[in-house]
Amino acid sequence: MKVKDVLVTQKKNFNILKQAYDNDRLSHAYLFYGEKGTGKKEMAYALACMLYCKNGCCFECPECKRILSGNHINVSYITVDDDKRQISKEQIIQLQDEFSKTSLEEGPRVYIVDGIDETSISGQNSLLKFIEEPQNKEKTIGIFIATELSNVVTTIQSRCVLEHFDNIPRDSLRDIIHESGIELIDASLLSCLTNDSDEALEIYKNDNYFMVRDSFLELLDIKTKKDMTLFYLKNQMFYSDYQNLNMLLSFILQFLEDVNLSKNSTDKLILKPLCDKILSYKKKNNNLEEKYENILNDFKMLKANVLAKNVFFDIVDKFI
Repeated sequence: MKVKDVLVTQKKNFNILKQAYDNDRLSHAYLFYGEKGTGKKEMAYALACMLYCKNGCCFECPECKRILSGNHINVSYITVDDDKRQISKEQIIQLQDEFSKTSLEEGPRVYIVDGIDETSISGQNSLLKFIEEPQNKEKTIGIFIATELSNVVTTIQSRCVLEHFDNIPRDSLRDIIHESGIELIDASLLSCLTNDSDEALEIYKNDNYFMVRDSFLELLDIKTKKDMTLFYLKNQMFYSDYQNLNMLLSFILQFLEDVNLSKNSTDKLILKPLCDKILSYKKKNNNLEEKYENILNDFKMLKANVLAKNVFFDIVDKFI
C-alpha cells in the first residue's frame, strides 16, 4: 500500500492525528494496532511526514520523500529481521543508543517499532523508561505497530495513545489493487482473499490463483448436470489442495453476497465485472439464502479437515 492511500482507507485515524498536530497535542507515544495490511506502517510514516512537511503532508516534497525513502536522519524504523522471529533486545538497545546522541539535523525525532507484539518481553520492558525519557532534548515521538494487542505488555499500552485500525473496506482495497495496474476482474477477486494490497500482489504472481480464477469463471457458466459432472472430474485433483479450494470458496461467497446486494442496486458490487452473471444467477435462483448457507457450511467443513475433494463435490453440487 502507498502511504497516500491511508488518507482514504484510514481517514478517521489520519484526521485524529492531524487534529492533534494542528492543536499541538500530539502524544509522545502511539500504539497502532489492527489486522495485517490495514495501513499501520504507512500511517506511521504519514505522521512523520506531518511533522516536517510544509505543504500539509503532501508526500511529494523533498522532506516527505526523504522520510518515505528511509533517508531522514531523524526518523528511525526497526522491525523483525528476515532471519529472526522477533525484534531482539539488542535492536532496542541500539535504537536507544542512537537516540541518546544529539542529532545533526534540527526538528522532532521519530522512532517506529514495527512488530512490538513480536518483541521479546525483555525487549519491551527495556523500552519503558525510554518511552518516558528518550534521553535527548529534541521532541521525540514513538510509534509502535502491533497486530496482536494482547502480546504487548500492559505497561507499554498504558504509556501510549492507542489507535485501532479497522479492516479496509473491500471496495477500497479492490480499487487500490486496480490502481497498481491489475485488471479490474483480478483486483476484484484478489480483494476477496486478503486485506493487504501487498499480499494481493504476491498472490497474483502465483499460477494457482489464475487456475482458480479460470475454473471459477467456468463454474459460473455451467448450466447442465452433465457439464457439472465434467467440471468436477476435470478439477477434482486440483481442488484436493485445501488452499486452492479455500480460494474458490472465497470467490463463491463474494459472488453470492453480490447476488444478494443486487436485489437493491448494482452500484456497490465488489465483483462488478461479473455484473451480468450476478444478475443472471439471481434471476434463475430463488433459494439464495439456502445456497449461501450451504457454502458457509462448506467453509466450516474445510476448516474441520473434511477431505477437500469431498467438500469440492458438495460445492459444485449445491452452487449450480
